[in-house]
Amino acid sequence: MSYSISQVAKKFHLEAYTLRYYEKEGILSPQKTEKGIRYFTNSDLEELEMICCLKSTGMSLKDIKKYFDLCAKGDETLEHRMEIFTSHRNHILQEMEQLQKHLEKIQKKIQWYSGYMKSRRKK
Repeated sequence: MSYSISQVAKKFHLEAYTLRYYEKEGILSPQKTEKGIRYFTNSDLEELEMICCLKSTGMSLKDIKKYFDLCAKGDETLEHRMEIFTSHRNHILQEMEQLQKHLEKIQKKIQWYSGYMKSRRKK
């Protein structure tokens, strides 16, 4: 099955120019018709799903491109790709730990404000 750039943009909540940019940077490689119209296959959508996952978890486009370049080289790069994902997972876990600490502080403030406002209403 094939999808137009507008269908893919809508499906992934992206702008068409973002998809074109990913293509220009060599991160995504959609097919083109004889007239030069881009179309995306299910395989392209799987790659884009991974791109969105990595990007939304803080990986730079440069590193995402490096990952896909390694994928294109085949199984000889499996160990390096594993290292990329292990390192990225550790980065995400550190961020989650920091976010949890921030969330706890925010929760304490909400509890404080809630208690303060209740005590003022009683007066």
